[in-house]
Amino acid sequence: MKKTCLLISCFSLWLLSGCSVQEITEWNQKISDLGHQVSNTMTGGKQERSKKATDMTIPVDIDTVASRLRRYYGFTDVNTQIATLQRGTVNDQWAAEAIAAEGHTFEATPGSYYKFGRKLGNNNPLDEVIMELEKNGAGTRVYVVYHSSFSGHLTEEYVDPLFKQIRDVASGKIR
Repeated sequence: MKKTCLLISCFSLWLLSGCSVQEITEWNQKISDLGHQVSNTMTGGKQERSKKATDMTIPVDIDTVASRLRRYYGFTDVNTQIATLQRGTVNDQWAAEAIAAEGHTFEATPGSYYKFGRKLGNNNPLDEVIMELEKNGAGTRVYVVYHSSFSGHLTEEYVDPLFKQIRDVASGKIR
């Protein structure tokens, strides 16, 4: 009750102080600008999660491309690891849950389709790269999607070197 009275009294005094609507609007804008600056500082420039994607055709069979990418980037069949660990002790089950929480993606249909993915970086939330490989005649079609909540990570200068490296690894130029 006392807080309500105090609030009403302060508001009444403020109204009686003679501030014009223009002055009130200016104060409101300043408070809003300050809030935006504080928010931007706290989030480190984060935005809504966005993506940058590319696709490429590699004149190499899909299983060779998949094995090159798995070896170079260290993609493992986490689904098998999780299934194995879940049959073990309580500690194994915790390890399985931790592996699942890391955000790895792994799907494989040898000879026709593969999908690999993982979280990257040290930011919160982490960036993510997902590669999908599809059989394309004698070659392979590779789709790469890079997800980030940071606008600076979606620029050409940031992601194009990764896309080029993926192309070079898939085609065998980088081992």
